[in-house]
Amino acid sequence: MSGMEELGKAERFAIEAVARHFSAIWQRGEDPPDACVTVAGRQMAVDIAVIAPQYTDRKRPAAKARLRDDAVARRVLRDLEHALRAHVPDGKTVILTLGAPIIEPKNLLAALTEMLLAYLKSGAEEIEEKKTVLGNRVRFRILNGDLRWTAKVVGFVFSSDPKPGVLVNAMRSLHDEIAAKVEKRNPKMSGSERWLILVSDHWIADIKTYRRAYSNLPMPGGFKKILMVLESGRVEALAEA
Repeated sequence: MSGMEELGKAERFAIEAVARHFSAIWQRGEDPPDACVTVAGRQMAVDIAVIAPQYTDRKRPAAKARLRDDAVARRVLRDLEHALRAHVPDGKTVILTLGAPIIEPKNLLAALTEMLLAYLKSGAEEIEEKKTVLGNRVRFRILNGDLRWTAKVVGFVFSSDPKPGVLVNAMRSLHDEIAAKVEKRNPKMSGSERWLILVSDHWIADIKTYRRAYSNLPMPGGFKKILMVLESGRVEALAEA
C-alpha cells in the first residue's frame, strides 16, 4: 500500500486493522490526516494516535481492568454519585474503584458515603487510599481537577483491583491525544468525514471501562468516529458522533 513505509509500526498496525474491519482500502494522508480510508465509495480522513503505555516495567505490565457492569453495581455507583455530588468542592473529582461482587449494596453505600464525606470535609488535597469496606476492596483518589471531569464522582466496579491513579493517568493520556489530534486539522480536507484511531501496545482496561471514562471526560468534538484497535487487532468503537 502506498506510503506504508512512512507510518510507524503501531500506526500501520492500526490502519490495516481498521481497513480489514470495514473491508476498506486506505492510502497515506498528508499529515494531517495520517491516512484516508474509502468505505463503500466514501472517503474518510483518518488520524492515528498512539497512546503511551501506563506502566514502567515492560516485563510485568499491569493486569487489564475489567468493568463489572451489573445492575447492583450501577445502582450503588449512581446513588453514591448523587449522595456526594453537592459535597465535592469545585475543581475536585473523586475517582473510585470497587471490587466485585457487591453483597450488601445498601450497607456498602452508607459506609462509602460516610467515609468519603469525612475525607472531603477534612479538606484533604490530592490523595489515593486503599480500604476494605464490608468485604469489598475500595480504592479512591481525590483529584485537583486538571481535566474537569463532567461528573464530581466517577466510579468503576471491577472484578480485579486496579489503582485509580493508573486509570487516571491513562484517561489523561487519552484526553490529551484526542485533543492534540482535534487541533491538528488540514483545511483542504475540512469537508471530509473525520475518524480517529487509537492504538497502544497495552491498553490498561477493557473497552467498557474506556467508554465509561470517555463519557465522563470533557472531550473535544470533531470526529465522526473514534475507534480503538486492541492488541489482537480487534477494532472497537469508543465513540460515534
